[in-house]
Amino acid sequence: MLLRQRIQRTFTALFMASLAAASCAPRTLLPNTAQRALAPNAQFQSYRAPVSAFSNSLPAGAYSQFKIDPRLPTSKTPRKAVKLTYLMTDDTAHQSPWSEVMLGMMDDLPQRDVHNIVFRDGNVSGDSKLYYIEQGDTSPNTLRNPQSSLAPGVNEVQSNNPMVFSEIVRWSFDNYPAQRKYLQIYTHGGAFDGIGTDENQVAPDGSPLPANQQKGVMSPSELNAALQRALRGRKIDVLYFRACLMGNLEALYELRGSVDYALASEDVSYSVENSNLVMTKLFDDLAAAGMEPRELARQMSIQAKAKRSGPQNGHTTMAAIDINRLTDLKSALNSLVKLLTASLPRYGPQIYSAYDAVPFMNEGAEEYMIRDLWAFTGELLRQVPDPAIQQATQQVRRAQEAATVHSKDIFGTSANGLSIVMPKGRQLTGKNTQDYIQKGPYQQSRLAKDTGWDEFLLALAPYAQ
Repeated sequence: MLLRQRIQRTFTALFMASLAAASCAPRTLLPNTAQRALAPNAQFQSYRAPVSAFSNSLPAGAYSQFKIDPRLPTSKTPRKAVKLTYLMTDDTAHQSPWSEVMLGMMDDLPQRDVHNIVFRDGNVSGDSKLYYIEQGDTSPNTLRNPQSSLAPGVNEVQSNNPMVFSEIVRWSFDNYPAQRKYLQIYTHGGAFDGIGTDENQVAPDGSPLPANQQKGVMSPSELNAALQRALRGRKIDVLYFRACLMGNLEALYELRGSVDYALASEDVSYSVENSNLVMTKLFDDLAAAGMEPRELARQMSIQAKAKRSGPQNGHTTMAAIDINRLTDLKSALNSLVKLLTASLPRYGPQIYSAYDAVPFMNEGAEEYMIRDLWAFTGELLRQVPDPAIQQATQQVRRAQEAATVHSKDIFGTSANGLSIVMPKGRQLTGKNTQDYIQKGPYQQSRLAKDTGWDEFLLALAPYAQ
């Protein structure tokens, strides 16, 4: 267990340090809203707290019995949709001021056909609050809709704790009936590593959490476990990840059974007006119009404008993914990688050449250890002539096409909607990488358990010498 923790801490530190350097935080363009006392832009800092291991269960500790009891008006009147916006933005960089702008914008929106709930945890102690947007606020500089702490005396929480997240999702969907259930999460993202940072980590009573209960991220498996606990057999119709790198197969595959459609970028994303405000309002508008979830996800993916000017619109890539179709993609991928692994004695150099030819999407992105799955299968078709491998590769591509509702990017063939863990060749040969894949938390991911992708990566390493 100690080895696993050391491996994970090392790789998470490297992963998130590279994410900070790459631009998940820079290029932030705040609108002219000085009335809301926005903090100056600052670059995202690496995690200070140890990261919890991947787990399908929710954590013990100070939040093990956590329940929320907000003083907000509830409703028994069904509407077309209920939408929870989860602003997990307790940081000293750009996300806390941006989430304040987002909250102010939503506070001004007229409400009729959507039960609109917002949770925000910013970087000020005591600002972990839940809001119910009853009606449009006529003043752009005030928050006049009902707001509440999560429970009496609970004014600050560890917002990346799965129990906190689960309780807020449960309460929101239990107390506001609707035909459709929507979720938007704004936070830092790290693909297969997870989502969410929190720089003011306290227990529900406000006391500092001990080091062994502090969290760097909520892993994808923890996220799904939290959703399953909250939903109790229900499903999220559309989940919009306003977070970097979450268009990742390992991360999205975890959501099967909890989410129907997900919107996510496989590259870093940027906090600008389109990604944070325009798409947030569009989400509300389409939900209020009663649009079917699949079409809603497609329209939002189009609005991301990832094909046009990239960072200026907030996303250099964006895809709407049918989560229910990822089971078929997993099966096709498993068949392919088992065949590739068995074929290494004959086609090892060609398979590695195809693997190595897949470009990284952005400068410095090789440190993320993720590359585009579609680009990899394209290189297999081009470089490995074996008929069986060609057929299995085409099956993966058909399954990915079926799972992709819409996808756009500025990278051409380098990005096509879904990334997968693909360390650079020199990383594959390193002991740390091999330990991480073979013994570390990657082994706890559902994709690793359900496919031979991890075995393929390890078997490929000798050809990278």
